[in-house]
Amino acid sequence: PSWRGKPRTWSVESHRLTDLPMPRSLRIGVIGATGQGGYGHGLDRAFQDVPNTKIVAVADQDRSAGQKKAKAVGANRSYTDFRRMLDAEKLDIVCIGPRWLTRRVEMVEAVAAAGCHIYCEKPFAPDLVSADRMKTACRRAKITLAMAHQWRAMPPIRQAIKEIASGQHGRLLRASARPKDDHRGGGEELLVHGTHWFDLLITMAGRPHWASGHIQVGYRDATVKDRTDATEPVGPITGDSISALWGFSEGVRGYFESTAHLSIRGKSNFDNLYGVFVECERAAFHFRQPGDAWIYPAPKVLPDQKHLAWRRITIPGWHTDDNGRPRNVRRTWIHHGNTVLATDLVEAIREKREPLSGLDHAMAITEMVQGVYASHLSGGCRLSIPLVVRRHPLES
Repeated sequence: PSWRGKPRTWSVESHRLTDLPMPRSLRIGVIGATGQGGYGHGLDRAFQDVPNTKIVAVADQDRSAGQKKAKAVGANRSYTDFRRMLDAEKLDIVCIGPRWLTRRVEMVEAVAAAGCHIYCEKPFAPDLVSADRMKTACRRAKITLAMAHQWRAMPPIRQAIKEIASGQHGRLLRASARPKDDHRGGGEELLVHGTHWFDLLITMAGRPHWASGHIQVGYRDATVKDRTDATEPVGPITGDSISALWGFSEGVRGYFESTAHLSIRGKSNFDNLYGVFVECERAAFHFRQPGDAWIYPAPKVLPDQKHLAWRRITIPGWHTDDNGRPRNVRRTWIHHGNTVLATDLVEAIREKREPLSGLDHAMAITEMVQGVYASHLSGGCRLSIPLVVRRHPLES
């Protein structure tokens, strides 16, 4: 495919791929945890196609798995203790891969103390106390952290965001997000998949000013006693149905709806509900897997208006090859997203700026998620962001 070959970055503005010159090769380390969140969504290979970088070491408490992973990514050494890797390797950037959040604070603090920049698997934190600690560690060490929010890097999504920001479709009004709504619907999806959508909301509308939420277990309101564990340890959750609302500048509102078991593999006549519906004054956008963006010439879908129809934003070189033939984007889109975000992290470090999805986004997303619980358990009242109480309301 035309976007492969020499490692390059995608430019939405020109729809061209441009090389990124660097003065020296940056040393990359990877932290994984086989059986405890693994390497996330391909974070072990995030820098494989980034120019002037070299994956030199892997840390995994499973010795055999770590050795295999090191060989697979071309690293020279593997460690069973990530702290030993940090002490020995003089790394520039470390990928923190585990999906589990049980050791996230420990890892971020250790990597920051070693003076290494970070590419981090989502979600960022289980609660604001943890998020505050990691923010302090990163700011004190003056290192840059980027989150692996791959949706933010998809060429069609970036093109749609550019069009929305330009105002050519009128003012941005609101955006409604849905996760997959499988067995994880509700509290787990709010944190695990909601993080991608909230990253996009912040990209389009800026930081949220307030949060409001309503959470149910079955047909009743959730209480602190309904706290439960997710399918993976990602912090306190509850609820199998959630409705959330956030307020942004200029009257923009963001919505999140999730209900468990709406999408049942092998039984539902659709794959999942995963997507974001964005409403502007004169058009609507719908973001769907694998990072596609569709545009509709009205702010709301009008089934009786036969002259109105959805149109996919098609990007030459992404959806099609040089000969115009369709590409199977579903096989490569997450790796491509990692490559774009990893390359952007290198550029952000060099230019001393925030990455596309950086620490500020990670903190705001954590505020949004915890704000939903805090609002619901406060009787549904609207709570200002940043939240005054940093302790998670599900923590007894």
